[in-house]
Amino acid sequence: MSEKAIAAKQVVVNEIKEKIENAKSTTLVSFDRMDVQEITDLRSKFREGNSEYKVYKNTMMRFAFEELGYSDLVSELKGSNALIFSNEDSVTGPKVAVDYRKEGDEQKEKLLIKAGLLDGVIQSGDQMIAIASLPSKDVLYSMLANVLQSPITSLAGDLNNTITKIALALDAVRVKREEAGEVAEEVEENTTAAETEVNAEETSESKEANEEETTEE
Repeated sequence: MSEKAIAAKQVVVNEIKEKIENAKSTTLVSFDRMDVQEITDLRSKFREGNSEYKVYKNTMMRFAFEELGYSDLVSELKGSNALIFSNEDSVTGPKVAVDYRKEGDEQKEKLLIKAGLLDGVIQSGDQMIAIASLPSKDVLYSMLANVLQSPITSLAGDLNNTITKIALALDAVRVKREEAGEVAEEVEENTTAAETEVNAEETSESKEANEEETTEE
């Protein structure tokens, strides 16, 4: 084999490895009895779910699996096989495959789910079918939002009530401080006036005493 041919095959192997590493999940399927039109239609369904259906030679997949450390998948590489790469979430790819198989016994025989990869762990065909029954990411987000919507609304109301109470309390403190300041000013004014009056009386008494002393002399 020429170096050019070897290099070309390595490009394909590297592509498979990259797609596996970037995918949320990878499903290995066989399609021995599917015709070209059926494969084309199925590929379109995968694209709609942001997944990719790619047919590779078994040799290329074997090299990719071995280089990634998934040698246990090599035994499944018999007949015509393809890889389904789920790019958005781990459920979409296998779900499209499972839905196709549910269309009838003929479809079930034409597309076999052999194995898969999820989070770097090899899964059996039955496990990938089970994964397909899980809610998708969008469905999970919707479910979570519905669960949290009521508590969040209640929490927001409680927070608003608390903030209002705090504002009223602070305003009451402000008013009391202002009132206390006014009282303090009034007390200070009264005290000053009283002191002035006392000082005036003391000065008057002192003057009278001096005048009496002067008269006696």
